[in-house]
Amino acid sequence: MKSGHSENKGFAARTFILPAIALAALLVAYAGATIRAVQADDAKPAKSTQDGVYTDDQAARGKAQYSQNCATCHLDDLSGSGQALPLSGDAFMQSWEGQTVDDLFEVIHDTMPQDKPGTLTPEVTADIISYILKYNKFPSGKAELPSDAAALKQILITAKKPAAAPTSGH
Repeated sequence: MKSGHSENKGFAARTFILPAIALAALLVAYAGATIRAVQADDAKPAKSTQDGVYTDDQAARGKAQYSQNCATCHLDDLSGSGQALPLSGDAFMQSWEGQTVDDLFEVIHDTMPQDKPGTLTPEVTADIISYILKYNKFPSGKAELPSDAAALKQILITAKKPAAAPTSGH
C-alpha cells in the first residue's frame, strides 16, 4: 500500500512541477524579449543621413579617392558592374536603408578595393562614404563625417526625413 501512495505522490509532483517549469521558462523568455526590446530602443541611432553628416570639402576629397580606388569596378556613375554593387540610386538604398553608416564603413574599409582589401585608411573610407552620400543627394553639413565606429553607429542611412517632434503650440 505504501508503494501505491508513493507513486501517487510522484505523479502529483510531476503533474505540478512540469507545468511550473514550463511557465517559468515562458516568463524568462518574455523577460528576455522585453529587455532586448528596451535595449534596441536605447540603441537607435541619434542622427540620419538626412542631417548633413559630411562636408562638401570632404565629399570632394572622397570623389578623388573614389576615382582612384573604386571607379574601376563601381564605375564613374556609381552604378556598379558585374559583382560590384551599385552605390547610388534605388539599388543602393534597397541595400543600405535602415542600416548605420558604420555598417557601410565596415564593408568598404574591410573588403575594398577588391584587389587590395583593407588598404583604405579610416579617413579615406569616411571621405569615400561622404562622396557616396553626396552623389545620392544626401545633404551636406558643417562637420565632417567621422571615421570612428562609435560615432558612425549613431548615423542611420535613410532616404526619409525624420519626423519632426510635435509642437505644443496652438
